[in-house]
Amino acid sequence: MKLDDMELFVQVVDQGSFTKAAEFCELPKSTVSRRIRDLEQSLKSRLLDRTTRSLHLTEVGEAFYHKVRLILAEVEETEKEIAQKQGDYSGKLTVYAPDSILDLCIDHVTQFCRDYPDISLILHCAPQPQNLMTDKRFDLLLDIGTPADSSFIARPLAKLTFGYFASPEFLEKFGSPKTPDDLNKFDTIAMTAANSNISSWHFNQHELTLAPKCIVDSPSVIRSLAVAGQGICCLPTVLVAADLKSHKLIRLFNGEYEYKLTLYGIYHSRRFVPEKVKLLLDDVETLLQPRVDSIEGGVI
Repeated sequence: MKLDDMELFVQVVDQGSFTKAAEFCELPKSTVSRRIRDLEQSLKSRLLDRTTRSLHLTEVGEAFYHKVRLILAEVEETEKEIAQKQGDYSGKLTVYAPDSILDLCIDHVTQFCRDYPDISLILHCAPQPQNLMTDKRFDLLLDIGTPADSSFIARPLAKLTFGYFASPEFLEKFGSPKTPDDLNKFDTIAMTAANSNISSWHFNQHELTLAPKCIVDSPSVIRSLAVAGQGICCLPTVLVAADLKSHKLIRLFNGEYEYKLTLYGIYHSRRFVPEKVKLLLDDVETLLQPRVDSIEGGVI
């Protein structure tokens, strides 16, 4: 039993004839007759008594008519509520993002909360591999590097420069690598393989396989360990900009092997994206790249 056929049945009753219902719905009369017959067949009941001059509801048809009117009214109300929520700037907005990225976007997130006080942000900062996100309920995922799951929609928001860094104390004690291959002789701190895009170390289109001293799932913790002299790290320049200025970290290889990765806003489907998700995406895309450029430019 189709909702469209139920609506058509109500129109036939309200209009008083198949002909008038066909004109009102802009359908051939034969189509109206066939669909009402199909509806009766699906219910195994006759709904209408037809003569050449009149149309009357059967006892079953009258009960069905009143029930269908209630159902259609409920459906209409539900559609209105859903449409309002889809375009409404209120309710929950669930975002997954690494803590380092959220720190970078904190000004945008703060302003977003001020501009839309009826939206409740739910922020998840723990690293979440994309292959585990398919069945999770979320509105937006911020992640670095090419999306691993093609079923998601990925919108590029900003490009981040990655480089290689170590503390002055570490370099004074162990020396400085001259080439990427020298890194095998040094203690290194790397991201867990949960995100292969930022756990791999890139050197002019090829990757280097290392045996890190420490494997960490938080870029912020990696930065702290590097500042504490525990090894060489590969991180976004924006994350270590303050440490470079204060000489707590030193850029290695004179920046020769720096490379860029894209930060993406990832969501489930291109169809019917809620307005509040579009708003946050637009804010981040508009404001984040200039901020990244300013921070990176300040430490070149």
